[in-house]
Amino acid sequence: MLYGAETTEGARLTVRVLAAEDRNRDLFFRLARRLLLRHPADPGEQTALGAAEHELLMLVFAGRTGARVAEPVIAYPVTGSSALLVTVGQDAPVPDEECTDALLGAVWTSVARLQEHRLAHRALRPEHIVLAPDGKPRLTAFARAQLNAPPEVLGADLAELLATTAVRVGPTRATACALAGLGPTALATALPYLQPLALVGPARREVARYDQARAREAAQGSRRRTLRPGGRPNLMHDLAEEVRTACDAPAAKPAQLARFTWKSVLGLLGAFLVLHLVLPQLANAPAALDALRDADWWWLLAVVPVTFVSQAFSTCLQLGSVPGRLPFWPTYQVQFGSSFLNRITPGNVGGMALNLRYLQKTGIETGAATASIGVQSLAGAVSNAVVAAVFFAAAGQHHGGVHLDLPAGKYALPVIALLLAAGGLLGLTPPGRRFLREKVWPFLRSAGTTLTGIASDPAKLAIGVVGALGLPLVQVVGLALSLHALGGDLPFVQVGAAYMAARLLANAAPVPGGLGALEAGLIAALTALGVPAGPATSAVLVYRLLTFWLNVPLGGLALGFVRRRGYV
Repeated sequence: MLYGAETTEGARLTVRVLAAEDRNRDLFFRLARRLLLRHPADPGEQTALGAAEHELLMLVFAGRTGARVAEPVIAYPVTGSSALLVTVGQDAPVPDEECTDALLGAVWTSVARLQEHRLAHRALRPEHIVLAPDGKPRLTAFARAQLNAPPEVLGADLAELLATTAVRVGPTRATACALAGLGPTALATALPYLQPLALVGPARREVARYDQARAREAAQGSRRRTLRPGGRPNLMHDLAEEVRTACDAPAAKPAQLARFTWKSVLGLLGAFLVLHLVLPQLANAPAALDALRDADWWWLLAVVPVTFVSQAFSTCLQLGSVPGRLPFWPTYQVQFGSSFLNRITPGNVGGMALNLRYLQKTGIETGAATASIGVQSLAGAVSNAVVAAVFFAAAGQHHGGVHLDLPAGKYALPVIALLLAAGGLLGLTPPGRRFLREKVWPFLRSAGTTLTGIASDPAKLAIGVVGALGLPLVQVVGLALSLHALGGDLPFVQVGAAYMAARLLANAAPVPGGLGALEAGLIAALTALGVPAGPATSAVLVYRLLTFWLNVPLGGLALGFVRRRGYV
């Protein structure tokens, strides 16, 4: 907390109070940075007095570099494990309308002095720039500053100030002011760090809100606009282009700031998949190889296109769940990448996350993108139920339902109490109302707009229905072709009934793609319908090889491609 003070001689001072709670308040934030970043560079545990003394020392050193900073007076302990940090003057914050080129250039001149002496501020944002009584800017808030800072921390300083000033004055003006204060050589060092991971929480949220506002402005122009993959407004990308042009510098590879990357995470998931899911499947490999010796290869080759056709139907479902117009080919590639992630994550979580990211990168707001993913999941569930009901009826099978006798009163009161408690927290507390106003209502409005846009477009509905119904049907076709190639003889409607019954059971299994559960269910259903155990087992194994495992290499290649193209 900041207070103004005045001495008996009339000198004006600024007093900042530091308490132990201030340090504990950002504990989760510091823990997240340590887990996600390679070099978080956060200070260790400090008392309030230690933090005040650290900031005082940083202010003294920063002043010696020639940078214009707040002049320190004293750091002093007070009761309750708190401390005071006193600086000279009562400087005023800089309003957005007073962020002139001359003022920002002076700020960047001070930053240049800090960079020359390898002093990182680590919170370089406009709210930490104040106006001295002489009208010149000064830097404050050196609580997280670091001496002898490594290049990635110094580069993150430049990226943070560039991004947060660009939010106020635009990328072109922000870059021109930085160039005037730093010079081209120093400014070009920021290029590898113009990425979201280089920004701390408040700066990243500012940039995200700025990009979201630009995306909303673009969406207001036309509801049926054509969406461009990777075309979402991106301030950091715009800044990188401006800096490269201003400094006449070549494109720089982004610095590796993340502790975990896509490759490392996928490598871990792949190792888990091999150890716990794939190796047990190899026990059935001899039976599959024996079956292939007597298989009709022409019918087996006819199964291969099923993988590609199923992704086309998945693409149609994606296209039909977005009000705007998505291009088919990039969306098709993303669906292949999603299928790869679905092979190593349960419940199709990986694929949904990739599709959400893809829609966000096209410029769709998070609420609208989430609603689109929800529409796809709901359409898939409804289509599976419809196709299953049709096949069960056509196959002439009687499937009795399972009656679950759940006493509603046993769970009604706890559910009502939980809903009332949540409603009270959200509606009766200031943080809850702020959360509703800033997060929930915008999300619901975006989702409602998406659903309205889809429902009002018959072409979208038709494409979505074709995609939703085509996905299970093409899988049934693949199973029927595999069964015929291995010598099995079963009517198509019964193959469909067997597949849908096994699929409904496998969806409840907490394994990627129903691995193991679907195979067991298919073999049991086919043998129950009269197919000999040998052909049934071999047909299921070959079918899964050509429709499940073939997606792994193809989807991995597609995922790498869409990442390089900036689609996700």
